[in-house]
Amino acid sequence: MLSAIALTPGAWLAAAAAILFAAVLRGFTGFGFAIAAVPLVSLVMPPSRTVAAVVVMQVAIGLRDCFAEWRQADRKVLVRLTLGALAGMPIGVAALAMLPASAVRLVLGALVLVAVVLTWKPRRATQPPHAGVTLATGFASGLSQGLAAMAGPPAVTYFLAFEPRLAVMRSSLMVLFPMVSLLGLPMVAVAGLLDSTALVLAALGMPLMLGGGWVGAAAFRRFGGRSYRPLAIGALLITAAASITRALFDLL
Repeated sequence: MLSAIALTPGAWLAAAAAILFAAVLRGFTGFGFAIAAVPLVSLVMPPSRTVAAVVVMQVAIGLRDCFAEWRQADRKVLVRLTLGALAGMPIGVAALAMLPASAVRLVLGALVLVAVVLTWKPRRATQPPHAGVTLATGFASGLSQGLAAMAGPPAVTYFLAFEPRLAVMRSSLMVLFPMVSLLGLPMVAVAGLLDSTALVLAALGMPLMLGGGWVGAAAFRRFGGRSYRPLAIGALLITAAASITRALFDLL
């Protein structure tokens, strides 16, 4: 098991910078913290410990958002997504514990690319989705959450397709991710992924997540209408490229 003390100061600084960047993105868009933080921090730290730390941070800080955003969120959809996620998370956590780091980094980059492709030009549905579609989306989010602390790609795609109100989408996502992380935290602990590295990284990242989230939220209030989609997609593309490049370098 890797000790937190064994990591270099440069690795910690790089991880801190990645967490701050991801926190600003999350504050601006309502999603993207894990999608950006996990692949970027995993460039310098073990992916399994990075995922565990991000889950802890999302629970510790994100629950505040549940209370702040609950009233504006789509609560009916959130219940269905969460039920589906409960079925998918154990499978994802098991895969995270068994796969080598290079394979996980490659999967992380691929997940982010899928999110970018699906959200590039989303087509709004003319009718609300069947409950089964929402549950299936929740299952995919849970699978992604367990493997990479990324419930985002399936959930974001769902809301972009079926929710025309940007503020409702943002609030719903900010409620969903902490809820799913809270439910997944015991699974991560049982899998043996919560060691000193993960806990120290979580403690380091919490103030950065708070500060970056405040900056991102302020930017959303001022520039959100003009810059929301270009900024989110650009950040995700950079993250995917970094993760895939590191994975291919490790494999070669």
